[in-house]
Amino acid sequence: MAKQPAPKAAPAAAKAATPPAAKAAPAAPKVVAATAKAAPKPKRQLSGATRVGIAGCAGRMGQMLLKMLAQAPGVLVVGGTERRGSQALGMDLGALAGTEPFGITVGDDPAVLFDTADVVIDFTNPSATALHAGYAAKNGTAHVIGTTGLDADQQAAVARAAQRAPIVMAANMSLGVNLLELVVEQMARILDTEWDIEVVEMHHRHKVDAPSGTALALGEAAARGRGTTLRRVAKRGRDGQAGPRAKGEIGFAALRGGDVVGDHTVIFAADGERVEVTHKASSRELFARGAVKAVLWAAGKAPGLYSMKDVLGFSVGAQPANGG
Repeated sequence: MAKQPAPKAAPAAAKAATPPAAKAAPAAPKVVAATAKAAPKPKRQLSGATRVGIAGCAGRMGQMLLKMLAQAPGVLVVGGTERRGSQALGMDLGALAGTEPFGITVGDDPAVLFDTADVVIDFTNPSATALHAGYAAKNGTAHVIGTTGLDADQQAAVARAAQRAPIVMAANMSLGVNLLELVVEQMARILDTEWDIEVVEMHHRHKVDAPSGTALALGEAAARGRGTTLRRVAKRGRDGQAGPRAKGEIGFAALRGGDVVGDHTVIFAADGERVEVTHKASSRELFARGAVKAVLWAAGKAPGLYSMKDVLGFSVGAQPANGG
C-alpha cells in the first residue's frame, strides 16, 4: 500500500454549504490523522467513506483488522487505541498491519477515538468494552463489539448504551458459526429432553475466558430451542464425584492448547445414537471479514442492540431503542 500523508485539514470537518466544495475522495482507501475533528451528526463524511477506529488495535484481531480495513473500499481508518502502558503506544498503525505507514500512531484515549470515528471495532476486554459503550452512547458512534466474557453488569452497560447508539455485539462474527447457532436452536426444538446436549470447545493456550463466548452463544441457542434460559440449565464442567447427569441440562467442556483458532461442537446424545454438529475455524481472517461487514452495516443505523444475525440478514433486526 502506498504511503498516504495526512491531509492538512480533515475532510470530515467540512460543511456541505461552505465554499469551496470539498474535494472528492479518490476511489482507493486512504487514511487521515487520528486527531481530525469529528463531523457533525450524523457522523458521515461528505465523501461517503465510513471512518473506522479500532480499540485493541495491537492484538491479534486488531492487527488483522487494520490490514483488512486499509484495503476495504469505502472505509477510512482514523485511529487505534491500546491500554495505557502498552508497548504499542506511539507506533504507526501501518507497522501493526504490516503495511506502509498510515501516518497515524496508536493512542490510549478511547474518548478521542469515539469522537473521531463513525464506527469503532472493539476487541479488548470486558471492563474496557463496558467503558467504551459509554463513549459510543455519548457520541452516537456505532460500536461493533467482538469482546467476550462480559458479566451481567457489563452486558447491562452495553444494553443501556444501545439506547443512544447502534451496537453490534457478537461472540463470533463468522458466517458459519451464526448458521450453526440457527441449526442448534432448531435441533433442540425438535429433539426432546431424552437427548442430552453437550457443548465442547477448544482454543489456543492464550485464551483467558472459558467457556468461550461462542460456546455460550451455542448453549443459549440450544436453551431457546428448549424454551428455557441457559442460566437455568447450564452445567460448566464436571470433576470428581459429580453424580449422574441431570435431565435437561446443557453441559460445557473447555479445552486449551497449541494455536487452535477455535473449534466448537454441539453434541445431541440419546440412547443408541448421537448427532454432532461442528464448526472449525482455521484462520482469524474469517472473524475479521465478518467484523468489516458489521462495520459497513452498522454505520448510520438507528440506536439499538444488534447481532451478527441482523448483519447477515438471518433475523428481522433489533428494536430501535427510541421506538422508531
